[in-house]
Formats: sequence, structure tokens, C-alpha cells
Amino acid sequence: MIRVTNLMKNNNLVTTLNRHQADLQKSERELATGSKIQFPSDDPVGAANQMLLRSRTSELEQYNRNVEEAKNRLNLMDGQLDRVGEIFQRVRYLTVQAANGTNSGFELKEAIAKEINQHLHALVDIANVKDSTGRSLFGGSVIERDPFLPVYTHLMTQGIDQGNAMTGVQYQGDIQTGVREIERNETMGINLPGNAVFWGTNTSIASNTDSSAYVARGDQTFALDGVRIEVAAGDTINDIIDKINSAPLEVRAAKGSQDDIILTSKTPHQIWLEDIEGGTTLQDLGLIDGSNPEPPNNYNPNATLSGLSVFDVMIMLRDDLIKGDTKLVGGRDLEALDMGLENLLRYRAEVGARVNRLEQHEKRLAWDKTHINEMLAKNESVDVIDSIVQLKWLENVHQYALRVGAGLIKPTLMDFLR
Repeated sequence: MIRVTNLMKNNNLVTTLNRHQADLQKSERELATGSKIQFPSDDPVGAANQMLLRSRTSELEQYNRNVEEAKNRLNLMDGQLDRVGEIFQRVRYLTVQAANGTNSGFELKEAIAKEINQHLHALVDIANVKDSTGRSLFGGSVIERDPFLPVYTHLMTQGIDQGNAMTGVQYQGDIQTGVREIERNETMGINLPGNAVFWGTNTSIASNTDSSAYVARGDQTFALDGVRIEVAAGDTINDIIDKINSAPLEVRAAKGSQDDIILTSKTPHQIWLEDIEGGTTLQDLGLIDGSNPEPPNNYNPNATLSGLSVFDVMIMLRDDLIKGDTKLVGGRDLEALDMGLENLLRYRAEVGARVNRLEQHEKRLAWDKTHINEMLAKNESVDVIDSIVQLKWLENVHQYALRVGAGLIKPTLMDFLR
């Protein structure tokens, strides 16, 4: 039999009271903080779930910020494309008016041409517009310069001095697509390359180089519009044409009458040519200038290039108006305007589709965040009513323990002396 001493009873009482104090402190802390997990030891599994849920909440908040930024940029882009559409509609109206031949010579040669020239400058300004961070909307990843460089020349047209007039516009951007991550492994493009949006007609490049005897000297790689195409040692021009036509490209390749290669775009855009990783395939085929191999504007000077940007279309229209050639104005120029407008509407529809997708994704993120918050609340939040009941019960038990302890502890000699 175990001998029970007064010291043992005192120690057991103190231990019990300390445990009650700890339980009371835990209940009070849960009520004060609203969380039942203060330390991982309180609930190891719950603490792990809490970390995962909070991490997912932070992730969703970042995705939501990315979606909002992407929407703002795309809406800004849509607004600029809307301005371009208004310019096109006005220029088209003027073109039809000039082609009807109902205007006087002065109106045809001066007034309409001058207005179209102003629209041309406005178009260049829109093409070079930047967002609030200073990044070009239509320049790809290039930030150190404007994506479109106007070229001015002192121009005389049929004895009419046009002064220092815009005679061309060169694209200086690239075709890189800026993206924002809107979900795990899911991104959204937030820009459009200017050499596609501001292009009026299909592009064609004929190398004018006899490639009938061409044989690739080794494994090489080149890219068309950013799509890599692998060339194996021994490939002929026919093999390369087949590989281009099999690639996911808006470009078709064919062999010309001089056994040269001809590239033609299926949609209006400037064809982007690159020899990469030390390859020289496009240079050997006569498409790229060896002294200026980097795009854009790196076409071989001996190649025949056709295709007009919307700026070229405007310049051509302006000059034909000054010449008074109503046949060209109402035929070739009007057709080129319509093609440019159709291409613009295609890209504006794409921007609108992206915005619609982002709006739907934003709703999904909001629902996911609400669901995660509900799970987090179930995982860590206290039930206030149960906690209050538990606290009151602990207080009563503690009071009972104090009363019982006071009765069990025997009086000491000091109590008798008192």
C-alpha cells in the first residue's frame, strides 16, 4: 500500500490547479484571438492545413492583382484600337468622296490630302502610345525606344511641294508577347505586336536566289514569326518548304520560277525572319541580309518584298490624292484601306475576347477565395458559444478544486498560534 502524506496531497493539489490555470489561459486566448490554433503543437494537422490555406489565399490575391492589371492594359489597348478604327472610318469616307469625282480640283488635291496627312501622324502617335509604366502597347518587349519610327523626306509630287513629309514608318519593336500569370500554369497575353496590328495587306518575300542546288551543310535552326524550324544536314529547298508549310504558321512557302523560295503571309503582318543558334539557312536562301541579320527590316536587298503597313496605305492614298488619280484612289487605295480595317477589327475582337475571359476568370478567383476562407474559418476559428461554455465550466471546476483543497490541507502550527 502506498503511504499518502500531506506533502503528496499538497503537490497533487498544486498540479491540478496549475493544469486548470493552463486550460483557462488557453480558452481565454482562443476567445481573445478567435483562433483555436496558436502553436503547431495545439493541432499539428490543423496547423499544416492552415499554412496551406493561407498560402493559397495569398496566391489567389496575387492572381487577382495580375488579372486586374491585365484587364486595365487590355482595356487601354482596346481604347486605342477604337481610336484607330475611327480614323480609318473617317479616311475611308474621304476616300470614297474623293473617288466619286464630285469635288473640285483644290478640294481633291489639297484639303482631303492634308486631312489624311494629319490622320497619318495621329496614327503613328497611337501606335507609339505607352501605358502608365512607360511600356509600349504595341512594341513587344522593347522599352528603350518607340516601336514605330517615322521617316521624313522633302517631297515633291507633280510640282507640288509637300515639304518635309512622312514617306515611311519603320517598325523597331519585336514580336515578344508579354504575359501575366492568372492561375497556376495559366497565362494571358497582355500585348499585341505592332507589326501585325498596324499592317494593311498580306506580305510576300521572294528571295530571287537560285536555290536548286542548295543542301544544308549541317543541323541548323531558324525561326519564322517566332516559331522554330529545325533543319537537318542534307535538307534541300524542298525539304525546308515542306517544314515551313507543316509548322503552325500564318505563312506559306513555295518555290518560284527561278527555283527561289517565296514566303507569303496568310494574314496581314510583317514576316519575322531569324537565323538562330548560329544557323545561316535564311541567309543562304537569299531571304536575310548577311550584313544586317537581326530583325526587323533585315530582308536581303536583292529579295522582292511586297506588302503594306497601314502607314504605307495612308501615304500611298495621300500621294495619289495629290496626283489627282481618282482611279487608284477608288480602286487600289480603297481596297487596301478595307483590308487594313478588317485586320484591325480582327485584333480588336481578340482583345475583347481576352477581356471577357479575364472577367470570367476574375469571378472564378473570387469564388475560390470565398471557398478557401470558409475552409480556413472551419479549420482555425473557434466556436464562440462552445468556448464560452467551456470557459465557464473550467472556472467552476477551478473554484471547486480550490474549495476541496482548502478542506484537505490540514492546519499548521502557525494556524494554532494565530
